[in-house]
Amino acid sequence: MESTSTERFRKRDHLAINALWVGVHFQDAALMTVLVPALLLLIAPANHTNELAVLSTIAAIATAIIPPLAGALSDTSRRKGGDRRVQTAVILGIDTLALLVMAQVSTIVGLTGAVVVATVALMSGSTVYQVLLPEIVPRQFWGTAAGFRGAMTLVGTIVGLALAALLPARQALLVDAAGVALSAATLLFVPASPAYVAEVRSGAQVRDRWDLVVTLVARAWIVLGMTLLNTYVLFFFHDVLGIRNASFNTGLVAAAALVGAVVSSVAAGVLSDKLDRRLVVCLSGLPMTLAALGFALWPDVRVIFIFGALFGLGYGGVFSVGWALALDAVPELGDVARDLGVWGTLSNSPMVIAPAIGAVLIARGATPADGYRLLFALAGACFLFGSLTVLAVRNPGGNAA
Repeated sequence: MESTSTERFRKRDHLAINALWVGVHFQDAALMTVLVPALLLLIAPANHTNELAVLSTIAAIATAIIPPLAGALSDTSRRKGGDRRVQTAVILGIDTLALLVMAQVSTIVGLTGAVVVATVALMSGSTVYQVLLPEIVPRQFWGTAAGFRGAMTLVGTIVGLALAALLPARQALLVDAAGVALSAATLLFVPASPAYVAEVRSGAQVRDRWDLVVTLVARAWIVLGMTLLNTYVLFFFHDVLGIRNASFNTGLVAAAALVGAVVSSVAAGVLSDKLDRRLVVCLSGLPMTLAALGFALWPDVRVIFIFGALFGLGYGGVFSVGWALALDAVPELGDVARDLGVWGTLSNSPMVIAPAIGAVLIARGATPADGYRLLFALAGACFLFGSLTVLAVRNPGGNAA
C-alpha cells in the first residue's frame, strides 16, 4: 500500500503541490527587476538609481523581518489543527490588493508602501506554503519535488518577465495581480497535510546545525550576486548599452536565460535524489560565475543572449537542489516553517546591503560601463564563493556514499 501511494504521488502530486509557485514568481521575478525601476523612470527620472537603491533596501528589510514570524505563527496554528493552505490563500489575497494599489500610485511614498506590503505578503505566503513539501512528499523524493518547485518557479519567472517586457509597467502590475489571484485556485488541488504529531521526522535528523549554517552561507553568497544583477540590470541596458526600451530587452534576456533553467531544474532535482547533492549544487554554480564574468568583460548587446543562456544553465540547479540540501539539514519538522523562515531570512539578508553596494560600485567607475564591470565581476565572485561553500556540507542528502 505504501509503495502504491508513493507511486501515485510521484505521478500525480509533484505538479499539484508546486503549481502555486508559478503565480508567486510571476510577480516576484519582475517586480523589483523591471516594474519598479520602470515606474521610477516615470515618477523620479532625475534620481532613479538612488531611489531604487533606497526602495530596494526598505523592501529587503521588511522581507527579512517577516518570514521567521510568519513561519512561527504558521507552526503554532498547525499544532492547533490549522491548515497551511488556508493561511496561504489569505496572504495571497493581501498581496493581490497591494499590487492593484501599486498600479495606481504616482508618488515615491505611495510606491514604497505598496512595494513593502506586496513584498511582505509574498514572502510570508512563500514561507508558509513551502512547508507543505516536507509534510506531504516522502523524503526519498525531496530532491525531485524541489526540482519541480524550481521548474514551476522558473515558468512563472519567464511569464512574468515576458509580460513586463511587453506591457507598460502599470498594466503589467494589473496582470500580476490577476496572476497571483488565479494561482490561489491551485490550492484546491493540493493534498492536505497529515495530522500533526509532535515528532514526524524519522530519517532526516541532524546532530548539530553545521549543515544548516553551511547551506545558509552558501545561499547568502548566491543571493548577494543575484541581487546585484537583478537590481541594476535594467539600468545597465539603459545607461550603458543605450537601449531605449530597456524593459523590453531586460525581460527578453532574462526570459531566454530561464527557459533552459526550467529543464535543468527538474533534471538536477531528480539527479540529486541519486547522487551527492553538494556536487550537483556546486557544478550548477559554475556556469553562473562564467556568465557574470562575461557581462563584466564583454558588455555587448550582440552576446548578451549567450551569457544569459549560460547563466540559466546553472540557475535551476543552484536554487532547486540548494533548497533540498537545506531541507535535509532542518532538525525537526514540528517547527519547520519557523526554521525555514529563519534560514530564508538570514540567507536573504544580503538583499539588504546589495543595492547600496551596487550603487557605490557603479558610482566609483570612471565611466558607467566601468562601474557595471565592477558590479558584474563582484556578482561572479559571489556565485563562485557560494558554489564552493556548499562542499563543506557533511551530510549531503540524496544517495551519496
